[in-house]
Amino acid sequence: MKKRLSAALVLATAVCALVGAGPASAATVFGSGCTATQITDGAIWVSTGHAPANPLPVTSPISGVVTEWAINTNIVIESEGKLAGELPRVLQQRLLVLRAEGESFKVIGEASGGPLSLSGSNTYNARVPIQAGDYLGIAGNPFTAWCDTKDPADTYAAATGGTPTGSVFRVERSTGLQVPITARVEPDVDGDGYGDETQDQCPQSASYQTPCPVVTVSSLSLIHPKAVTVYVSSSLSAPIAVSGTVKLGKGKTATLGTPGQTVAPGTLGRFNLALTKPVLKTLAALTTKKALTLTISASATNVTGSPSTATSTVKLRGQRKPVHKKKVRHKAPKQKQKPNQKHHKHH
Repeated sequence: MKKRLSAALVLATAVCALVGAGPASAATVFGSGCTATQITDGAIWVSTGHAPANPLPVTSPISGVVTEWAINTNIVIESEGKLAGELPRVLQQRLLVLRAEGESFKVIGEASGGPLSLSGSNTYNARVPIQAGDYLGIAGNPFTAWCDTKDPADTYAAATGGTPTGSVFRVERSTGLQVPITARVEPDVDGDGYGDETQDQCPQSASYQTPCPVVTVSSLSLIHPKAVTVYVSSSLSAPIAVSGTVKLGKGKTATLGTPGQTVAPGTLGRFNLALTKPVLKTLAALTTKKALTLTISASATNVTGSPSTATSTVKLRGQRKPVHKKKVRHKAPKQKQKPNQKHHKHH
């Protein structure tokens, strides 16, 4: 008997928000919280050691991104005139992230500050990658602020000149000075250059800094005599897994599987669920009026590691044609004819 291709279309859609639970704060602050009282022409200062009275580490304890930095000041300008009045606007400082290379330092990154209040706290936003063990430096134009501690345990390195990112400069070392900068460092798990706590709303993926997007998975199924083909689309490029479960009756089930694959937006992934021998045997025994239920799951693993699943069901019709029994017609018994009665003619 020639097998006939039967087809069924089933469409299923699932939506899953890719928002994971926010991690506990892992940001850290390092540097010196001293108050700057001095300014010097065009100097570059680098704190290399702190006295025990300073509770903050001198180098970054973790790798990540500097997202914020601050300077405390109490600078008194004795001169009068227009220049003195302009100093808060022109006295801008630059944060330097530095890496020690022998007796020299390499500039890993920098962040510019805005106008500097001569008395009080100044806080600026930044986005500078940093590694554990990197130092903080400060540079100003035309003047650089610093803290005069006179404590021999406060060690520093100094230089003059330009410091573009990537440059290496030699320093002179001495004591009694601290760099008046503290920096906040946040982890950067996905390595996208944004702090995971205040700058990156999707720290699970370097592709997104806004909230992790929503993924939509849709599936379309075609039924064939020995397999079911499932076509899957995804709103985001994501690994897709397709599986199926068939109820065989009497508490028995059969599981159908197929290799997973990544499906890109605007494309259809084709998955072939081959019907197993127990399924085919059961279908062969069922008449075409009966069916087995196949439940299909198409799951996408999102950037947070959570699955988004589209579930659908299809009916697998039996393959045995029902046998129609011929009805036996019983013939009614012939009625016996009554003997002809002779009519006497009356003459």
